[in-house]
Amino acid sequence: MMKRIISGVAFGICLLVAFLLIPAPASALDMGLVSTLVNKLGVTEAQAQGGCGAIFKTAESRMSKDDYKQLVDEVPEVDSLQKYAPETKSSSNMLSSAASALGGKTGASLGGAADLLSSFKSLGMDKDMLGKFTPIIYDYVKKKGSEMAMSLLQKALTF
Repeated sequence: MMKRIISGVAFGICLLVAFLLIPAPASALDMGLVSTLVNKLGVTEAQAQGGCGAIFKTAESRMSKDDYKQLVDEVPEVDSLQKYAPETKSSSNMLSSAASALGGKTGASLGGAADLLSSFKSLGMDKDMLGKFTPIIYDYVKKKGSEMAMSLLQKALTF
């Protein structure tokens, strides 16, 4: 009888330990932005880093210095991820210049969009993946920073 009780208690303790060791689903903030993109979208770490870097680099080029500083102050990863952004090809830079000459701000927007798409393409991702990255990034910036920081980023990435 005592053996059964001890066996039952030992079994219960094992179940409790096993339950505690099962990882709970983590939010984007808990895992970090790159890990979240890898887990949710099935991209590689290099693709997640490069895609974030390209998005943040594009955003910086379209933001005022004060707005960008606010974003980086709230979400420091924004600045550090830019080093992973792939270099854009000269053809997209030419498109940017030509578009700017033709359309002013609209032309610059087209050039920024072309550079961003070129970056994603060089990472082995298409425009659909860009559309999947941005909501996750916006959510992360909102949770880690603020609604205002997310709004600044969204405004900078509206083409």
